[in-house]
Amino acid sequence: MQKMRKNKDKNIRIFYELETETGTVRVYIHPSGTVIKAYVRQLSANERATADAVQDSSDIEFTINKRNIKTDMYVDFYDGFEWYTYQIGPKDNYEFYDTEVKFRAHQVNSKTYIETRWTA
Repeated sequence: MQKMRKNKDKNIRIFYELETETGTVRVYIHPSGTVIKAYVRQLSANERATADAVQDSSDIEFTINKRNIKTDMYVDFYDGFEWYTYQIGPKDNYEFYDTEVKFRAHQVNSKTYIETRWTA
């Protein structure tokens, strides 16, 4: 039985924060000028209530191709009009196909960084 793939048509950028002596640096896990394609959906009211999530629709579920992500990372999500920042929550390994990663994230206020770095 073939697994149905989700349409990853949204643009996201994933980064972590690196503390230095002079301040906090934003480090993206992908090269400069690129984005990660993702399937993005807002949690339903029932999912938010079950998860005890905030009821203002600030929790979103992302599905991306397999990457090494951690809960101390952030997602910049472009909704077609502007970029929003989300804190990554635990990843969902329910299906264990090892081809995609699904995780939920909640919206946070964006911060100011002294520098932005990209992976090569």
